[in-house]
Amino acid sequence: MRGDSGGGPSPPAEPTEVLWRGASVRSRLRRTEVRVVMEAEMSDEHRPRPVVVGVDESASSRVALHWAADLAAATGTPLVLLHAQLHGSARLALAPHPPYMRELLADAERCGVAHAAVEVVHGNTVDLLHNRARHARLLVVGSYGDGAWSGTLVGHIALGLAGRVGCPVAVVRGATPGVPPARGGPVVAAVEDLRTGPGVLDTALLLARAWGAPVLVAHCAAGRESSGTVSDEDGAAARRLVDWAMRWVNDQDGGVAVTGEVIEEHGGPGLVGLAASARAIVVGHHEQPPSARSTMRQLIEFAPCPIVAVPPLLDRYVSAGADRAPADVATVPGSP
Repeated sequence: MRGDSGGGPSPPAEPTEVLWRGASVRSRLRRTEVRVVMEAEMSDEHRPRPVVVGVDESASSRVALHWAADLAAATGTPLVLLHAQLHGSARLALAPHPPYMRELLADAERCGVAHAAVEVVHGNTVDLLHNRARHARLLVVGSYGDGAWSGTLVGHIALGLAGRVGCPVAVVRGATPGVPPARGGPVVAAVEDLRTGPGVLDTALLLARAWGAPVLVAHCAAGRESSGTVSDEDGAAARRLVDWAMRWVNDQDGGVAVTGEVIEEHGGPGLVGLAASARAIVVGHHEQPPSARSTMRQLIEFAPCPIVAVPPLLDRYVSAGADRAPADVATVPGSP
């Protein structure tokens, strides 16, 4: 409101209008920025997420590359060969690729990969793969290597990534160093509970479709009684969990053969026993104290077949509806 007591002229309106026009311009700029970000996100959503494989000069890396390339070719997914180099400069990407890298790229193309790319990046291997996992469908690493220690089949890179990144991580190996994984047998979906079950089944189904393989749903129901045997109640709950998982697979794709098995043993040792005849084992990740040896870790360390560790991100997968699993399924005792 303008006062009349001074009788002076009214203050000019221009500054207010300029401020208003400035605010309007800033508002339009903000809307433009939001629209650009939204369009970029929508573009990313429709862009196929690649299979990213960590590579170096080792025989284990070549085995992992072939495994990843076969999968990428079967699913029509782009493949990224990522090599991390601690020494050097940020201009590594501009340097000619070393001969072994060109050989790996040629191998990927011979496997039928339509879109393959090489990235040589300066930095720590685990950190770089961790960052790339945010935009990947699957992260693939080799197993045998300098980081492995006596009695286990895996190095620190695989253990530093599995279950700790935003996509499934495949740790690839055969029964012995330099020997490719078996190309036969079922994809084992190690379903421990409803929290990680849908993610495990989703990834197992992806692999089964790509390879034309059956799915074996496995649940380890270790006995809680002093005798070590599984009680009738726990056994029935475990069976219901396996039945639910089999129905889940059938609902998603009736063309994929699926069977189920309840193993009366703790998760790690029980599932390692299936590894000799499995094409791959898919397992969910559970947060554990540093001193605990989770089922996922035991499989990655000792199972002689590829292990795919799935993070507990149910929002990315098809969740279990209340009408598709009995309420008491969730009370099945989990493996330590």
